Amino acid sequence: MSSLNAVATNIMPKALEQLLSEKIAAQNVEVAESFKPVLSYIASLASNSCVAEEFDPVFHLHIWEKTCQAYLEPIMNEAAAKNVTKGFMDDSEKRVPKRDVVLDIPEGEGEILCNVEFKLAYGGKILLNTTHFHVRRGRIYGLLGHNGCGKSTLMRAISSGQLAGFPGAEELMKLRACFVDHDIDGSDANTPTIDFCLQEPILAPLGREKIHDKLLEMEFTEELIEKPICNLSGGWKMKLALARAVLLNADLLLLDEPTNHLDVQKQAWLCDFLTGPACAHVTTLVVSHDSKFLNKVLTDVIHYENMRLKRYTGNLDQFVEKCPMAKAYFSIHDTEMKFTFPVPGPLEGVKSKTKAIIQAKNISFTYPGAKKPTLSDVSCQLSQASRVACIGPNGAGKSTLIKALVGETKPDAGSPEIYRHQNCRVAYVAQHAFHHIEQHLEMSPVEYIQWRFSGGLDKEQQAMEAAQMTDEEKAKLKQNFVVYLKELAAELDEAGNATGERQIIFEKMEPLKAGQKPPPTDIQNGIFPDCVRQIKQLVGRRSRHGDYEYEVKWAKQDGTSMEDNKNLYLPKVVLESNGFFKLMKAIDDKIAAEAGNVKPLTTGCIQKHLDDFGLMEEFGTYGKMKNLSGGQKVKCVIGASMWFCPHLVILDEPTNYLDRDSLGALSRAIKDFEGGVLMISHNAEFFGDIAPEVWEVPGDQKVHISGAEWMEAVRAKELAEAKAKKKAAPTQEEDKFDALGNKIESVTAAADVDRDMIKRMTKQLKSLKDRLKKGDGSVEDQIFELEDKLDAANAMMKKEKAAAKAEKDAQKALEKKAKKSADKKSKK
Repeated sequence: MSSLNAVATNIMPKALEQLLSEKIAAQNVEVAESFKPVLSYIASLASNSCVAEEFDPVFHLHIWEKTCQAYLEPIMNEAAAKNVTKGFMDDSEKRVPKRDVVLDIPEGEGEILCNVEFKLAYGGKILLNTTHFHVRRGRIYGLLGHNGCGKSTLMRAISSGQLAGFPGAEELMKLRACFVDHDIDGSDANTPTIDFCLQEPILAPLGREKIHDKLLEMEFTEELIEKPICNLSGGWKMKLALARAVLLNADLLLLDEPTNHLDVQKQAWLCDFLTGPACAHVTTLVVSHDSKFLNKVLTDVIHYENMRLKRYTGNLDQFVEKCPMAKAYFSIHDTEMKFTFPVPGPLEGVKSKTKAIIQAKNISFTYPGAKKPTLSDVSCQLSQASRVACIGPNGAGKSTLIKALVGETKPDAGSPEIYRHQNCRVAYVAQHAFHHIEQHLEMSPVEYIQWRFSGGLDKEQQAMEAAQMTDEEKAKLKQNFVVYLKELAAELDEAGNATGERQIIFEKMEPLKAGQKPPPTDIQNGIFPDCVRQIKQLVGRRSRHGDYEYEVKWAKQDGTSMEDNKNLYLPKVVLESNGFFKLMKAIDDKIAAEAGNVKPLTTGCIQKHLDDFGLMEEFGTYGKMKNLSGGQKVKCVIGASMWFCPHLVILDEPTNYLDRDSLGALSRAIKDFEGGVLMISHNAEFFGDIAPEVWEVPGDQKVHISGAEWMEAVRAKELAEAKAKKKAAPTQEEDKFDALGNKIESVTAAADVDRDMIKRMTKQLKSLKDRLKKGDGSVEDQIFELEDKLDAANAMMKKEKAAAKAEKDAQKALEKKAKKSADKKSKK
């Protein structure tokens, strides 16, 4: 006991202050009396570091530099302060006895695969501090901890040989670790599946036949084996990654969220695969948020506790019994985390949230080279009230349908065009969500959003649209047209005299065939000297006669631009009939984006937006994409997609990578969102409470819709609210009540207040109509609403005037009658 007391005394502040004074004296530095309280303070901080055993020269030196060196520099030069600090830390460490470590060797019959001690940091942050890791062959370990604690980082470090004691250490020279994450390399490759496997240097010697047999054994069909990687669904890509791991004869299988993208059948297959003979001599380390899957396969749990790893024997249920606080990892609803989706704002011409803003009628889609269509004769629609879950097995066509709806792909030739409201803003988070950020890993999330939306448009959406432009559509930009114009009569001034300015407007245009000469100038018939033109670009849009017209900037026959004063507004139908859909959509997207781009791209504003998605300043402003965990990256991608305040949110597998706190927050945000939501998910626990409408895509080329009748209830509620609002005529005062709760009936002379109100509304209406004339079609809805209010106010005014007149007439009649009666009496 006395020896323990001596150790405790040696690291007390007073003892450490003495040690520090000796180190300073060794540098020939004299400490003034006034500075000695600072030494006492340094010694107190050092005592805390001794208790915490913070002596590692890599992980902890910066702590001593902050708590010692920084305070010593005022009385000595930097080099001396550094020497004193290093010596002080080393001698303090000698005063702390080494603890006897009880190794946590797991039970079981298999040989111990590894028995190591290590530290782990990432991006300057300590994740694990001198922890032990011991696993046996043939066991399945679940790696558990909250999002961002470093689970995926640990597995990547093991697989890449960056961790001391793992591949490269003498006892593990033959250990082969294989990392299988959410998105296999080459996921966009256009090579067939089997050829992709043969490109792996280690697999190539096995030969085509053995790889082919293994893929068949893992339920790949001949069609899938020959199918390009880019056309495989997320579930099949995950299966392919597992097949490669088996072919590599991995000793240690590292699985990061393996059930992501897997349907129910493939999840069952994965459980059987990991617990079956194929993995009998393989050690598996799993990171997953799927509690049912973990409960079926785990033999042990390795839990992050106080920057160390602690092992528990048994499956997930047994682990939660021993560590009840871990139950929160798997509960969607018991969470305080909150996500907030931005308010979409009004949509021109859409008074009801149940009105379709995206609609597909009888469309089909066939992948290039495929023998049969993935989708055939499919009809569906989405509105701002939609809450839709799209379900079905992997590869059945769910993502294919979504990509066609958002315009990422086009239906087969001959299918009707998919209707999309011109001003509708859509936030689309693809199945492989990380492809949004893979080119920006050195940026912070704030910098990524600034890059993506600078210039007022979504660069990723623009790139998607540009990539889709066909050769035929590009050729349209070089097509010469004969443009016929019409000269209107001159405008009149206030005195009724012609001003002499005659407006020239578009009348019609016809393609000029190759080799055909343009018609001779004939102004009377609308053919002007520069009648042959190319459409260079569209620069604006206006609403006219209940439809849109687009402002066209022209080019001459040789492609050189014409002056801006030659620009003309062309009706939508003319541009559509000539195939300029992409140019029109670009203008529609720009106008829609401008309406939703209500926030400045400042660091503070963007960080506030990211706060609404659970990505705090530490990661949003100061962290780099490459250092974020999977869950944090998804929060960044979802937050970025919401920057323009979308009317419709489409989430392809949103539950991938998110922990239960985040899933609960996402679920509540979807419930409260004022726009529409479509989500693809295999997680019935997640979408069951928030998506009454279900689109089932079973793989029979059809989409089976159920639960759409709930939309009728939404529509009925809207109508009831509208009727109630209409009946509640505008009053001049709010209802008032006396002390006993009785309503005080009051009669208001409407004249003064009503006239002011009507004047204000009339003035506002004139201003909005002026904006509409200048091409701002976004004010049409406001004009309609204001006209309704003005009509109601005028009707009330008219009614009150009629009542006042009737009262006045009645009063005159009474006075006339009283006068007659008085006259009769006087005559008598």
